[in-house]
Amino acid sequence: QASNIPEADWPEADWLIQKESSWRPNAQNPKSTAFGLKQFLDSTWAGVGCTKAEAIGNPVYQLNCGQKYVMARYGSWGEAKAFWSVNHWY
Repeated sequence: QASNIPEADWPEADWLIQKESSWRPNAQNPKSTAFGLKQFLDSTWAGVGCTKAEAIGNPVYQLNCGQKYVMARYGSWGEAKAFWSVNHWY
């Protein structure tokens, strides 16, 4: 609940996070700057008013940033999941 992700969206959020990081908050892509539960790039953190430095070791912060990103870019977790299903990224 501290994530600010509405409970109705938890299934889609869980699905996306499982695909992106297997729920590992310190997941790091060795080939890019993608980091965390949502595998945000450095530019993605900045784009939603978050920082990678603050995200380290703070999964609730990561989820809050993810909520901001999903709402700004897709409008819903369902739309984000649908996009990921086609493109294998979001």
